[in-house]
Amino acid sequence: MIYQLFTLGLRFRPIRNLMLLMKKIPAKLHTVNMLKEWKEKDYIFQNASVSLLGHGSLTNFAFVCDAFHFKNPLLITDPVLIQTGVVKKVINQLNKNGIKYAIFDGVQPNPSTEVIDQLVKQYRKDKCDALISVGGGSAHDSAKAACLILTNNSSDLYRFQGLNITKQAMAMPLIAINTTAGTGSGVTNVAVITDEVHHFKMTLVDKNIQPNVMIDDSDLMMGLPPKPTSWVGVDTLVHAIEADLSNIPSILTNAYTRQAMHLVYKYLPIVYKNPGNVEAREKMAYAEYLGGVAFNSASLGFVHSMSHAMSGVFNTPHGLANAVILPYVLDYEITNDFVIQKLCKINDYMGIDNKMIDEYNKAKECVRGIIKFLKDLNIPANLNEVQKNITPEQIEAMSKKAMKDFCGISNPVQFNRKQVIHIYENAIAGKFDHINE
Repeated sequence: MIYQLFTLGLRFRPIRNLMLLMKKIPAKLHTVNMLKEWKEKDYIFQNASVSLLGHGSLTNFAFVCDAFHFKNPLLITDPVLIQTGVVKKVINQLNKNGIKYAIFDGVQPNPSTEVIDQLVKQYRKDKCDALISVGGGSAHDSAKAACLILTNNSSDLYRFQGLNITKQAMAMPLIAINTTAGTGSGVTNVAVITDEVHHFKMTLVDKNIQPNVMIDDSDLMMGLPPKPTSWVGVDTLVHAIEADLSNIPSILTNAYTRQAMHLVYKYLPIVYKNPGNVEAREKMAYAEYLGGVAFNSASLGFVHSMSHAMSGVFNTPHGLANAVILPYVLDYEITNDFVIQKLCKINDYMGIDNKMIDEYNKAKECVRGIIKFLKDLNIPANLNEVQKNITPEQIEAMSKKAMKDFCGISNPVQFNRKQVIHIYENAIAGKFDHINE
């Protein structure tokens, strides 16, 4: 009953603001413990109904058509994927199965409420009966947000913020076809949409926007250049690390995170140096799937809260922001006993060469190993290399947005806004508080 009242209250902005304010004071622990108690009593492990996995798996698309009986889907994608011929491979499968279609190619990085409005209008205009998103997280999140509006006949995305707000199942099939190995959005019930007016990222978490089908065909990822390959690949790593560190994990999520971390650490450097390596592309596609399923149930942490805030202010690519912020968050919370023990295990799952015996130094060496891993992928070493001349006012704005982001609720260490500002300042200066001691 408490959890139901909590989720009902999240529908109303004043109550949401109050709950977010609670994160700044000791009462925040009640929110965290409430969610943890609910997870332990009635754990929900949610995933796409059907997943097509492996190199060439798109060729099994007839199964999807037979299972969901759509006649006129709307393909949701961006102009680049159309130009590169990736979308054509999906269209070929639709033509092969006698399915007519419409195309919306207005997806943009960090999708905005305006894009969602345009997408919904085209869906209604073309009288479509299914949504097929082709791309990465931006395409999938756009489709999920559109699904919320179309199913609930409401254009106000704000009312869907929070956890499991809606009661009505999706009014149309939702199929997510990945073209990158990183976001995990194809298997999650999460969508992140940017309010461009207020420079804020809304996080929509709802069991009724879980894709019916996810297709992870690494053949569609072969043309992705090295730089975005590294960004989305590290995004998968962050999903796995934060889900593993989460305060609401399970045996299942831990199993998924371990394998995801291992695959990313082994295969991302290979595919970064050789984008045409089929085996490495396929293994990264599996890693994305594993990481996505894990964080869909165990949630994430303050790396995502802080990267969402940065993307909201500067429109920074999500994977890049995550990659740069990750080591600074880990460094700041490394004095926590739970984090220390977890990092020692994460070190072993990834396969970092570590000779340290005592746990604290092994944990610090793990973070150093992650930093070296990022450096080998040419990830910027600090935020100043990503965004020049970040002002104190912008840090203040980002810290406020980060504290309003619900990913932080499942972080193993609960930060206040002053601590978030300090981590931002460290990330800008390239300074670490603990690992260089």
